[in-house]
Amino acid sequence: MTTNEITEVLNRPLSQELLARDITRLAYVAKDGTPRTIPIAFTWNGEQIVLCTSKNAPKLHSLRANPAVALTIDTEVHPPKILLIRGTVELDPVDGIPDEFLRMNGTYAMSAE
Repeated sequence: MTTNEITEVLNRPLSQELLARDITRLAYVAKDGTPRTIPIAFTWNGEQIVLCTSKNAPKLHSLRANPAVALTIDTEVHPPKILLIRGTVELDPVDGIPDEFLRMNGTYAMSAE
């Protein structure tokens, strides 16, 4: 997809609704070569999906070795609403607690779904 096509898809009302959620499923290839899928908190900053994790998280080694990922953002109701995203992860180490992490955790609430 071109950048314009990606922007068009992400600006659709359904995409915006799902990007406002707080949990995604991150799929990546683990250190041993097997596929992994984990739930992880995220935030959409209007340009990027931001995930935060500790510097010693096992997935970081795997993501450095193979940055190809897939994300699934969905609802628990039937039929589910689903946004599937594929791309390449960028690892951006920071000192301290990132602002995005504070925003994600400061607004976390369990949904009724």
